[in-house]
Amino acid sequence: MYCRSLRPCSRLVSTTASLPTGFLRVGAYRIYHKSSTQSQSVVVPPHAAVPHDSALKSRPFAIERVGGRECRVSLSEQNEVINEWRDLPSAQGNETPSTTSSFGGKLSSWFRQMFLPTNYPQSVHRSYLPFHVLQFFETTFGTIVTVLCNQALLTSVGVSAEASIFGAVAVQWIIKDGAGEVAKLFFIRHFSPYFDSHPKTFTLFGESIVALGSGLQIATLLVSPTPVNFLLCAAGGNIFKLVGYAIWFTTHIKYMRYFAAQSNTGDVAAKDESQASIAQLVGYAAGIGLLTFSHSATYLYSMFALLVPGHLTMTVYMMRVATFELLTLPRLSILARECAGEHREIPSLEEIDATEATGTFGEFYKRKEDKYLTLAPRVSDVVANEADSARWDVCASALQNEKYLLLPSSARPDCTISVFFHPDTASDDMLRSILHAARLRRTLAALPLDAPQPLAGPHSLRTALSESLSWTEQHFDSFRQTLEEKGWRTDEICFADHGHRVLWGREAEREV
Repeated sequence: MYCRSLRPCSRLVSTTASLPTGFLRVGAYRIYHKSSTQSQSVVVPPHAAVPHDSALKSRPFAIERVGGRECRVSLSEQNEVINEWRDLPSAQGNETPSTTSSFGGKLSSWFRQMFLPTNYPQSVHRSYLPFHVLQFFETTFGTIVTVLCNQALLTSVGVSAEASIFGAVAVQWIIKDGAGEVAKLFFIRHFSPYFDSHPKTFTLFGESIVALGSGLQIATLLVSPTPVNFLLCAAGGNIFKLVGYAIWFTTHIKYMRYFAAQSNTGDVAAKDESQASIAQLVGYAAGIGLLTFSHSATYLYSMFALLVPGHLTMTVYMMRVATFELLTLPRLSILARECAGEHREIPSLEEIDATEATGTFGEFYKRKEDKYLTLAPRVSDVVANEADSARWDVCASALQNEKYLLLPSSARPDCTISVFFHPDTASDDMLRSILHAARLRRTLAALPLDAPQPLAGPHSLRTALSESLSWTEQHFDSFRQTLEEKGWRTDEICFADHGHRVLWGREAEREV
């Protein structure tokens, strides 16, 4: 998702200043070239104000690209934020005038959010598309073979196919699996960004819903043996289990990469499969042994009640012993705040865990005052009025040469800071932005509180941005080096990235 943001005016605007009556800031179309093969249309403001006109009452100060649609964010005459959705311009520059996206635009946006990675194709390797197209057909052919094998096996043990195709046991089995696959699609669409920010939490959640699904499937012994009852219990249970398995496979990929200390991810993953195979063989043998005693529902639920707590207990301890030095947002907020303070001492993972400075698995905030950062939010969620727009203008001007933009809230002294990222932002830029935000917050907290925060002057937002930026330039390299010496992984910032990216300042005004 790309957001194309515009400074409302090329000059500085304060909270107490306003444009002359009958004038309004407007914009014109430009083309922003990201590479030799890609370009993006942006709206940029000219430097001269033009007479007020009813057709120009609410020109956008930011344009966000969300999937296959654009959201134009503007301020009305009543100082209210207006979100206007439109289809993306075509290659010829034509644009749908309606404020509501067409069915095609909505379908394209839904498809991208459901099936493609965030910021596709920029966020993936060039071979991603052909590889996954071929994988789709490979999976389809393999699934067809599995259906035929299931029916053959069930028939060979005395379960005959019925006359109706929908009554066949194999078809009921496939419907059961199909319901789980559909549910998995929607779950991944809504929660996939959080697999990066909360991998351990989602691993525990996934194992819990797998256990819930297993309990529901055992309930098939308690209902009358009809196809409908079978599908209700079996398909319902399979929905939970397949979602849980999807979570496990996704987070397990991350764990294998973290375990591989010598770039030997393939070998570590292969040995993990070998270990899992032995565990499954032991489980099969133990399960068959338990089934020799009884097949009754009471007996199965009794074993279920004994095994599930043990299963989840093992999962919790697995997550605790997996002490990865990940820079989750709660941890990084504390590390940056400590570095920006007087003593500039950066704790290690063991020191943070010993003081219990963060919540569960290091993926949650423990204290409200530690939650002062918001990474890559929507512009319309942060900029709500003319005062916010004026602060945006000051921040965009001060940070026009950076790969990030900081926008502090007007609350004082403990303000929160929203961090917007450029489309080309790398991991180092994100790390730098968080350190800068921590220092900016400390600088703003030291300003006098006897008057509203000015935008210009000796005790102003512009001055605080300049001073904190200068401090960050001097101390960032030592901050990153100290993190690495303490064992922290600086190659990845673990936060829920929904793909919001922003253009601002001179780059938004770039000519063809």
